[in-house]
Amino acid sequence: MSRRSTNARPNQATPVRRRLTLNPELGTNSIKALKRAIALASFIAPTAVHFQNGKQIYLSAAIQKHLRRHYDFLRRGNHMLSREAFANFLEVEQGEKATLLAPLLTEEKYRFEKFLEIWWLRFGLFAEKPAEHKDLSKPISNYFISSSHNTYLNGNQLASRSTAETYRRVLKRGCRCVEIDVWNGDSQSSTPEQVREVSARPGSKFGHARHFSGGSLHTAAAHIKGAVEDKIEKTRLKLGVEKTHSRSPRCSKSELSPPTFGREFGASFDTERSSRPSLPPDEPIVMHGFTFTAPVGFREVCRAIREVAFETTNLPIIISLEVHADQEQQEAMVSIMKEEWAGILVEKPYDTCPSGRMPRLEELLGKILIKVKKASPTLETAATMSTLSPNTTVDDDASGSEDDRPHATSGTKKPKVPICEKLSALAIYTHSEHFTNFESPAAKIPSHIFSINENTLLELIESKPFELLSHNRHFFTRAYPKGLRVDSSNMDPSRLWRNGVQMVALNWQSWDESMMLNDAMFSGEHGWVLKPPGYLGDATPKPHHRTLDLVIHVLAGQHILLPEGLDSRKSRLLRPVVKCELHVENAEEPGRVHECDYKQKTAAGKTDHPDFGSVKNDFEYLNIQGVVEPLSFVRFKVEDDTPTFMSLSREPFAGWACIRLDRLATGFRFIHLLDANGNKTQGVLFVRVTKNFR
Repeated sequence: MSRRSTNARPNQATPVRRRLTLNPELGTNSIKALKRAIALASFIAPTAVHFQNGKQIYLSAAIQKHLRRHYDFLRRGNHMLSREAFANFLEVEQGEKATLLAPLLTEEKYRFEKFLEIWWLRFGLFAEKPAEHKDLSKPISNYFISSSHNTYLNGNQLASRSTAETYRRVLKRGCRCVEIDVWNGDSQSSTPEQVREVSARPGSKFGHARHFSGGSLHTAAAHIKGAVEDKIEKTRLKLGVEKTHSRSPRCSKSELSPPTFGREFGASFDTERSSRPSLPPDEPIVMHGFTFTAPVGFREVCRAIREVAFETTNLPIIISLEVHADQEQQEAMVSIMKEEWAGILVEKPYDTCPSGRMPRLEELLGKILIKVKKASPTLETAATMSTLSPNTTVDDDASGSEDDRPHATSGTKKPKVPICEKLSALAIYTHSEHFTNFESPAAKIPSHIFSINENTLLELIESKPFELLSHNRHFFTRAYPKGLRVDSSNMDPSRLWRNGVQMVALNWQSWDESMMLNDAMFSGEHGWVLKPPGYLGDATPKPHHRTLDLVIHVLAGQHILLPEGLDSRKSRLLRPVVKCELHVENAEEPGRVHECDYKQKTAAGKTDHPDFGSVKNDFEYLNIQGVVEPLSFVRFKVEDDTPTFMSLSREPFAGWACIRLDRLATGFRFIHLLDANGNKTQGVLFVRVTKNFR
């Protein structure tokens, strides 16, 4: 064997020997430190737990440690876990029904692997209980409905695009009430020069021009904006300049993930527009009026809805129409809807359900309902609410876009467009009504729907909470965001649900706290949730409020999502903190919600597979009074707690989850984490939940 040269790479050999040499003064402490380092390197990634049936699950070392530790506690010094101790654990700790245990626990003794196999495969460890079987026999006003505001937009309310794809996306995610704002389309003979024309159609006192999307300033602005963007794109391609991606999360997602609903103010300007489809001539268009949003064809929207309407469920869809088109274009709307939705559009009252009665949910399976104003021989003028402050007005338009949005000019508002008879005839079981007060004749018509903006509803909650709740037991109310939410932010839907509002129309363009609550409310429910007792149109006197004690211990995590900007190779630098917020109503002040008292957080863990067992890891919410369990929520958010000077280039967000309180399971549970766009990730939290009501 040749002798190695003494001068070969001396600078590398010496440090290695120094690292492996034990300090005799430290003795066993150095050995322990070495063992900890080896353990960290070996078990930082999840390892497999094998079951006898061939299945296997991957759990981090921290999660396995907590599971095995509790198994050792349950067997109480015995070599294996007894059947009696196993059954008691499942019933008392996990909340499983005693009647299910005997057929599944057939052995006298259980090793750890068998204990985990039966627990995992037969009972499950997920924190969210499955949705219960839905009672479809109630009138449709007895359900909460997952609803979308300005569904056509893919970003902010001022300068984003209108697209049919957003309808496909929200319907697939469980939305069952979508909004369509309809305007006059371009006439076939219009030219760009006709944008300047403001001439009305002969014989129309409402001044609806048919030139270039109705000859309106907002539509012209959208076309000009689109033309400028097309010109910029063509110039970029001609010069060979590479398109710059933003730092938003959507640019880092794979093509398998749905595109993000841009929350950034200018997100929509970053979209590809080189292949902009032309709009059909002489057909209505869909867009946000008096803004720079680009339009999409009404027929294209209807076709997209038909494609996915009942792909995931046969529960009905409500189309909330805000109509700005003239009479001729309204008739075109009716023809298009009947063509594209043939066989599924409710066109006349059922023989078994006349229009004077609210239909049951089971009677409308696989159907599309139209919500629109009824035709009137005279144009209604704006009215002030006698029940509110003298300066408050209420618009029954679906989005309130005419009353809430600042106008580009200082002139008076355009008069509201009258609805033609053919379109009005489609508003059979769901028609829009202008809200004045709860004693008006309109408030007693079964099919009426009051569309009220969030500010007015919050005022009603303060001034007339009992009248509002009483009305909503029998009839529909739809809430929509105030017009100043140009960034597509949202109001808190839980406060409105607790006052019986069935349709809380949210901006699905952004996954904020409100959308997290909406996701929890309708998780697994396919967009329709039966109201709890006290909110139904029956003899139940009032909602059932109880006192809650809730304790949650965060034990460990696995595959925590790395914040944007943190390289996957540096996952060991992650310092995850779990924040928890309880969303319940304050019993002392009905309508108001606790804030700071119900927000808590853990100490920081380490890496993307953290063990929280050695740090502050518990959330305690004790003696919480006035809780309506089906209308309360627990929301989790994971953030990186790395010191600011080390994380200036990245966002702290690392995942979230939200669970309706009545569906939060007790015992040892896994909470699945979602990303910033509401998509499920591999990340989980392993927690222990104790929940008691009295």
